[in-house]
Amino acid sequence: MDDLSSRRRRFRRHLLSSKGEEDYLSNLPDELLSHILSFLPTLDSIRTSVLARRWRHVWTSVPVIDFSYLQLKPTMIKRFFASRGDESASRLRLSGPSFDCDFNCESSMSRDTLVCTMVDYAKSHDARHVTLLRFFFQYLSDCFFDQLFDWPSLESLDMEVVGCKNRTLFNFSKSIVSFRLSNLKTLSLALGQNAIHDESLAKLLSACPVLEDLTLSAKFFRAAHRPIQIEAPNLLRLTLIPTPSKLQINCQKLEYLSLKSDANLTHLHIEAPSLISVRLYNIWRFRTFVQTLCDVTTVAITLSDKCLSDSTPRFLEKYKAAVQGLPIFHKLLELKIKMYVAEKFSLDIVFDLLRCTPNLQSLVLTECEKRPCDDEDFDKWEKNSSSRTNQPLEHLKRISMNIKSERIRSAFIETLSETVPAWDRVAVTC
Repeated sequence: MDDLSSRRRRFRRHLLSSKGEEDYLSNLPDELLSHILSFLPTLDSIRTSVLARRWRHVWTSVPVIDFSYLQLKPTMIKRFFASRGDESASRLRLSGPSFDCDFNCESSMSRDTLVCTMVDYAKSHDARHVTLLRFFFQYLSDCFFDQLFDWPSLESLDMEVVGCKNRTLFNFSKSIVSFRLSNLKTLSLALGQNAIHDESLAKLLSACPVLEDLTLSAKFFRAAHRPIQIEAPNLLRLTLIPTPSKLQINCQKLEYLSLKSDANLTHLHIEAPSLISVRLYNIWRFRTFVQTLCDVTTVAITLSDKCLSDSTPRFLEKYKAAVQGLPIFHKLLELKIKMYVAEKFSLDIVFDLLRCTPNLQSLVLTECEKRPCDDEDFDKWEKNSSSRTNQPLEHLKRISMNIKSERIRSAFIETLSETVPAWDRVAVTC
């Protein structure tokens, strides 16, 4: 049988040679093949070993380990470790199911143990990037987090937790968990309905002296009298969705900030003198903060969300008043707006914002998904738009519009052209 297989392979190579064809992919160096396989899930990478003898051991040197949570089984992991040997691993990616599965306790505890084993293997083999997506962490103890957060060589960590609702998952104020993340530059924590304790967050941030990018999606558990504090000396990018009602940010190098508040803000203090780019949702909740943004060059705003589509006129007027009370942003060069164009007030607010941006160079309008535009409502907007007066937009160079209705696009461009002195020099893309 082996002789037959060997003869078939030789015959195939002979055919390729006679036709002037070569297997260029197999002729690539091992390092390049390993890099190519690093973009595949690990099981798919392993399957390439059956292609030919040339491919038999290539997968063992792939620096990326990528498994689904449901694929982890003791026998499979044992064979995987034995085959890889002491090869280093630069990245570990473990992902759970995209839906909520009802695992029994024994199954979940077994898989959580295997997760710990895989994380320990990656840590001992110099992995610098770890991604843990869509995990049910019911049965992981402080030992796992001590293993994960005591990792000096780690450069990026992306963790998404599902399940465990209404539980303060990250509360290490009285635990033995050690925090040593001296090389961590990127941290993303999505905890779903779970909360992170303010003292635990402070410990975590203090253990990351070179952290540059922080994304937090979680509830915040704190003492009633004190705000959540974000203090990181080298932080460049910060995303907080949702934003806690009491928040204090002290980041001297912060350049990008994204905030979305689902509740009234009772305390907001931001010390970020290097801030140049801001993304805001529910802008009326940040009215006082926006008035301090004198030096930003880029602003992205979601003008409205689903809750506004059925709001009362009184609330909409309050929303518009918040925008009309903004200062003049003399340094603002790029404005990105996401809106429901079916509401005429959204288009009104766009022009209210443009009044605040005399040096604007780039305008991006994106339409939110919504029911079809009400023609009668838009007719009223067109009639009132002629009385609108704006300061000339002398520096506008680019307009990008992702709006389905050609009528709305045309009407908006026509109205905007009244405030642009050199309209022929503006590049418009739709």
